[in-house]
This record gives sequence, structure tokens and C-alpha cells, in this order.
Amino acid sequence: MKKSILSSAEIKFFIQATEDEEGFTKRVSEVFMIPLKTFEKTMLEGHFGNPITSFRIHLKGEIADKFGSKILNLLLEKEKKILLSEISNHIDKHGSLYLRIDKQSIFSNRLIQSPIDPLRVKMKIRTKLPPQEMIKSFWRLLSIPN
Repeated sequence: MKKSILSSAEIKFFIQATEDEEGFTKRVSEVFMIPLKTFEKTMLEGHFGNPITSFRIHLKGEIADKFGSKILNLLLEKEKKILLSEISNHIDKHGSLYLRIDKQSIFSNRLIQSPIDPLRVKMKIRTKLPPQEMIKSFWRLLSIPN
């Protein structure tokens, strides 16, 4: 049995009162093949008292690997190149890769990065490695030759 590359993956996003919560969560579930029952939902209140729903999804092992491969395969090629050129800015000292994916791009199946109202993704490599080795591991996950 192949050992997974990722120990975990976490997805977080917010749904504003004006957004279609059911439609968006269903789309995230379909695109990334994650059962809706794994979505943790928390109700929040915005600055002006407007309701905001926070979602968190935590995946482990092989399921995290499948999610990681799926999200990285859906990134546009130019987004992969940008990520590769900036990858050291996306990895923390604990070996986690952070991405911010434009929520609207999920509907087109061609993901782009965006800091505005994003789907926040954190992927953690299974083993603790020196920074350069972590980068190589993420390159392999990205299917980009180093």
C-alpha cells in the first residue's frame, strides 16, 4: 500500500448571507469529491449583524492526497507556474502549503488563486523535512519537474 504524501488537508471558507450556501457547498463537495457530512459549519455574525456561515473541512491521509491532487490538477497552468515561482512564500516552517483559491473559479473547474473572499486551503506534508526538501515534495505533488 502506497504511503500518502500528505498527512492532512484543511479547507476553510465563508458564505455571506447574500450567497447561495447550499449551491456553493454542493459544488465544493462535487468538485473535490468530499461528502457534505464532513463539512463543519459554524454560524457567525458580521460587522453590521449580518449572518456569515463559516465552513471547515479536515481531511487526512489518502483522502487528503486525493484532494491535494485534485485541487492542484484543477489549477490553471499559469497559476501552477506562479505557485512554483512563489512556493517558498506559501510554505510555513511546519511544512504546510497554503493556497487561497477564488471561490467563483470553483464553478468553472479551472481554479485560480485570489486573496479576495477565497477558499483557504492548507496541505501538510506527512514527514518533517528541511525547507528545500519540502519544496521538492510539493513540486512532486504539483507534478512539476524540479
